[in-house]
Amino acid sequence: MAIYSQGYTFNLGSRVETGAFPVTVLTKGNAIGGIFIMVFAIFWSATALFIGQDILQEEMPFKLLPFAFIIPGVGLAFFGLYSALLRIETTLDERQVTIRKRTWFTTRTQTLPLSDYPGVLRKRVTYNRNKRTHTAWIAALPHDDKTKRIVLGSSSDEAEARKLVEDYARWLNIPALESTVDGFEARAPEDVDRSLAELAAEGKVASSYRAGKAAPAEIHVETGSDMIIVSFLKSGVPRWLITILVGMVAAVVGAFVGFGLADDSVYMAAAMAGIVIAVVFFGVIRGMKTRRQLILRRDRVLIASLGKDGKEPKISAELMLDDIEGLRIDRAQLGGNALWFDTDRGSFPAGDNSPRAALDYVRDLVIAALATAGDGSAGKSGTKT
Repeated sequence: MAIYSQGYTFNLGSRVETGAFPVTVLTKGNAIGGIFIMVFAIFWSATALFIGQDILQEEMPFKLLPFAFIIPGVGLAFFGLYSALLRIETTLDERQVTIRKRTWFTTRTQTLPLSDYPGVLRKRVTYNRNKRTHTAWIAALPHDDKTKRIVLGSSSDEAEARKLVEDYARWLNIPALESTVDGFEARAPEDVDRSLAELAAEGKVASSYRAGKAAPAEIHVETGSDMIIVSFLKSGVPRWLITILVGMVAAVVGAFVGFGLADDSVYMAAAMAGIVIAVVFFGVIRGMKTRRQLILRRDRVLIASLGKDGKEPKISAELMLDDIEGLRIDRAQLGGNALWFDTDRGSFPAGDNSPRAALDYVRDLVIAALATAGDGSAGKSGTKT
């Protein structure tokens, strides 16, 4: 069944085989599922109409009550019909794209040049299936007009989707894209398999970092003979999430206590719930006190965390310089922004929820350090602040 998420329509696991042009991409709706939805919707509406016959004879506004059930049923029937008839046929050649989309009982054709697309985008999307939320990664041609977006391939594996994007970028000879808070970050098709350190050394990736440049107050930078340590001072947990957690604690405990006024056994349940919530809340507070670090060595980058006790940092990701192919600022997992390191095995965040100015500074610092890593001067490119 076709999946629609964030403006992209695709069949999970389908992909275009690279080769000779022209190539056709076919996305189809689910005819069986659509028919089942229509049958259920008709049954639902007919049942509501039958039960509400007497109510329809009442005075206004009571006679409108059955329509509260009938109208959603009619809408569901139209959705089932749309799913059953959906068919999107996209033909690619070296210069242009032709999209034929059938919805309802009509087919609309659009033809536009391939140059209208900025590149091949790797994008994370979510969808619901069997009452659960799933994650998929797509390789797509993005466009401001949602009707002109094209999904070339999809996968439930992030690393596989990145390889798809690189293969399609080389095949179509257009840039490979990654999303950022400002739009897209592009890699030329000839550079998709090259490390960020190589590109930075050649000047293909810009950095405005200068030695002696003051760091923002939200980060602390230390340099040594063979490493640079960047500490993010702001909590990685957004304030809005903390506020929601506090509200949930108050609501749950209040509900237990309120309903337990006539039953002492509920007090024990409230106490147990309070303990569980307190443990979760303590974990969040502890996470707020954890200092997150980025350790730059001559051959690798370590994403780590350091508790208030100042002991050995706990490494969450170890990335060799040759594996890092991109560095961008995009949305963090819990809100705010983060610095993302892109590799062929996935993307790894650092500095979650840090201010934009701090992330810009660290990004420029990392690129400058990578550009000089080959000559052994990575530990000399920063200053202690």
